[in-house]
Parts: sequence; structure tokens; C-alpha cells
Amino acid sequence: MEVAIEKGMRHGQKITFGGLADEKPNMEAGDIVFVVQEREHATFKRKGADLLISKTVSLNEALTGFQWLVTHLDGRQILIKSRPGEIILPEGKGGTPYVKTVDGEGMPSHGNPFVKGKLYVLFRVEFPADNELSEATMTALKKLLPNPCMDIEVDEDEVEEVHLETADVKQFGKGGAGGGGGSAYDEDEDDGRGGGEGVQCQQS
Repeated sequence: MEVAIEKGMRHGQKITFGGLADEKPNMEAGDIVFVVQEREHATFKRKGADLLISKTVSLNEALTGFQWLVTHLDGRQILIKSRPGEIILPEGKGGTPYVKTVDGEGMPSHGNPFVKGKLYVLFRVEFPADNELSEATMTALKKLLPNPCMDIEVDEDEVEEVHLETADVKQFGKGGAGGGGGSAYDEDEDDGRGGGEGVQCQQS
């Protein structure tokens, strides 16, 4: 038997050949049903007629532009380029992934293969691995990029200077003695005892 997989068919769709199953005396032959199983792809993820692909760009590319050659599912090669002056952000609104689309480069629609979905590109901006820049690079960037940090004049005897350390937000609330961020007095207050149980005040 020859089974034709039509363009745009999805995972779990069935192709039925009526009356071609095993024949039994005095019984109508059943159907042969083929179920489409869609394999995962190393590059593309599919949802409906849309495709999703992830792309990591350097900070330099995110700010100054990039071009990227992609081999599509049908073997075509497409060149995806950023527009002049376009900036790729580290994330979208509300902390969502930053995503852009290419119209007509998704999957063909089943039953109407001339109408195709979109190709979604999910971006990740890769910052310098060493997390530090040279003095010359910082000076150049301050001249080139908008809104550089402005120097603040303070009295060193009145203002304490501190620096930031790398942290894990999951540790928020676990600081202080004992790693709980509070004291036994605080815990007593939480229990509604006000921290005074077991303490007697003597008066003369």
C-alpha cells in the first residue's frame, strides 16, 4: 500500500483506507488506519502551522546587527538579517523571551499548502563571558552608547561605597544568622506570642 502524507499534516492525524483490513466470512472488512507520528527536529519546533527556532547572538551583534544562514526543512537556505539600526533586546515586555517573526516561513497549512505559518525566532543575547571590560573598552562604549553612567560627587567621610556580588535570587530571604533571615524573637512574634513568653520582669 502507498500512503501519501499531505503537506501540513500534523502529529496524530489519521489516514484511513476503508474496507481494506482483514476479511472474515459473513463480516464486512474493517479499515486500515495509519496514524501520523511527527519526529522532533534538532533545529525547529512546530506548533500548528508555525515554527520556532532559537538563536544566540553576541552583545555586539545585538547592538550592531547580525546575519544568519538557515537551512529550512525543505532544503532551501534563507538568510535572516537584522534591519539597519535594529537592536535585539535581552528580553521582551514583562520578562518574556524576546521574539521576532518571519512571515510565510512556517509550515504549509493542511488543505491549503499555499498559506504558510510564521517562523518565530527566539533570541538570547550572550554577554561577554568574563563579565569584565577593559578600561579602554569602557571609555569607548561610554562615548558611543547613549545614557552613560554619570559621576556622582560625594563626601567619602559621609557616604560608604559598596560593590555588588553575583547572587541567586532563590536565596532571597535566607540571609542573616542561621540562614533564615530573622531571629528567634521574630519567630516568636510570628507565632503570636510576642516574644515575651518565658521572660519575667521583676519589680522591687
